[in-house]
Amino acid sequence: VQGQTPEAQRRREGSTLHIQCPYPEWVGGSDRKYWCHLTGARCVELVHSYYEEMMSSRDGKTTIKDDNSDRTVSITMTDLKAENSGTYQCVHYSSGHVLKTISLNVYKGDTPTHPPTLGVFQGPSSTQLRSQATSPSSGNTFIVLSVVLLILLLLALLTSTALGVRLYKLLRSTGNREAEDTSDRPEATAQVRKPGRREGSQDDSKGPAYINLDMQPHPSPEDPLYCNVEPNQAQRNSQHVEYTVLAFSQSPRNNRE
Repeated sequence: VQGQTPEAQRRREGSTLHIQCPYPEWVGGSDRKYWCHLTGARCVELVHSYYEEMMSSRDGKTTIKDDNSDRTVSITMTDLKAENSGTYQCVHYSSGHVLKTISLNVYKGDTPTHPPTLGVFQGPSSTQLRSQATSPSSGNTFIVLSVVLLILLLLALLTSTALGVRLYKLLRSTGNREAEDTSDRPEATAQVRKPGRREGSQDDSKGPAYINLDMQPHPSPEDPLYCNVEPNQAQRNSQHVEYTVLAFSQSPRNNRE
């Protein structure tokens, strides 16, 4: 069997392959030609011609017919399977001359091994269908996550707002209590009333000041008497004089004041 550059042929599973092998003039029309599958260094015969009759292989999927007028051998393979891929030859039996060599590649419908032919519609593969089926679920997952994050953000915003309002009310109520405590306190300039001292008028500079002095029922004539007079804090008026009056509830023993 002579070597020859193979002719590439690609078919989908279930399709049909039709090959024509022209032969030269020195090959007789009645000579046998056969179609074989090349395995290693040996080509296994599948079907051979017999004059101009159509001959079939054992499984009936491969046929061969010799047309003497056109000097062409026609081979047809039907219902191709992936295991039919390989190298095939059309050979002149008596001389071993290779009329044609092909390299057949049979691929499954969902996994083509070559780009689709222009003008032929190719349906989506199972991988594309799976990707299309999973893409909506991915989009739905993204939408759900976005909604959850938005809800969490709104809750955080409402919580911070409520805390801010509560803190503002607390600070406001604390300020009101401090203002009330301040208003209830006596004036900072008010003086503590001392025992035995009368309250003066609002303006001490306009009238005299008085001091009551309480003494023991029976003072001793030998004991001295003292009295401290506190001058008015306001600017003293030279026209007014402050007096001190000492009164005894009982006369002293020596009848003296």
